[in-house]
Amino acid sequence: MAPTADPLPIDWKPRFGFEVAVLSSDLAAAQEVLEKLLEEELADLEIPAQDGAASAEPRLVVATETHPTVEVWKGNDDRIAQFLTAAMQENEIPIHIENPGDETRIYVSASNDMRAREIVREVVQGAPPE
Repeated sequence: MAPTADPLPIDWKPRFGFEVAVLSSDLAAAQEVLEKLLEEELADLEIPAQDGAASAEPRLVVATETHPTVEVWKGNDDRIAQFLTAAMQENEIPIHIENPGDETRIYVSASNDMRAREIVREVVQGAPPE
């Protein structure tokens, strides 16, 4: 017969505060610690607003970044092309992909050329970052 009670009775709703369990033999010491903590004045935990962060203007996009023209990889291995695409996106490098025939070509902007070539080297050669 299967147990009827949930071994991990967790309600999926927000909870506030803490619940602490101690051995009954440690109850007196735990109560002393709790009393000391409750007597302390609460610290101000407010996170200050950051005025400059919200009003920062986005950087201007150069025309070559909207349509990258520097080829950093070409090949016919779809798995490598997909992995490189994901790696470039993870590193916030805008790319342009072309598929002439069976070959895939990945292009980046001139400003991202060095970073992109390093990622390609790491993926294709399986080499650690330099």
